[in-house]
Amino acid sequence: MIILLTFFLLHASLLWNVVGSLECYTGFSVIRGQTVGTTKEVCSKESDSCYRAMADVNLLSTIKKAGCSTLRCYLNRNKCIEQELFGSKVKFCCCDDRDLCNVASTTSFAVIISIAVPFFFIL
Repeated sequence: MIILLTFFLLHASLLWNVVGSLECYTGFSVIRGQTVGTTKEVCSKESDSCYRAMADVNLLSTIKKAGCSTLRCYLNRNKCIEQELFGSKVKFCCCDDRDLCNVASTTSFAVIISIAVPFFFIL
């Protein structure tokens, strides 16, 4: 009985370590239109959050960065901040509520089609 209980506790603790690690999208981009978040990383610290930063620099350049961080998200857990900095719009988001939560918030093609198709049949 003790061996069975030890076996169960050992496997439960191993499963907790796997489940307890947060996974985030990661990457860096400078050119407008390039995607960030095609690669993933497992955060090394339990206190880490996923972050995603984006700054419009000019017509051709948008700086994007994503990954895991404790320090960057210390005062910004599970929320986004948008500010104007030196005339450029900057957006910084942090989250730790689920894996891969720092995905880009863009309107998908499916959403656009689902809105546009009913109008086609009405007109």
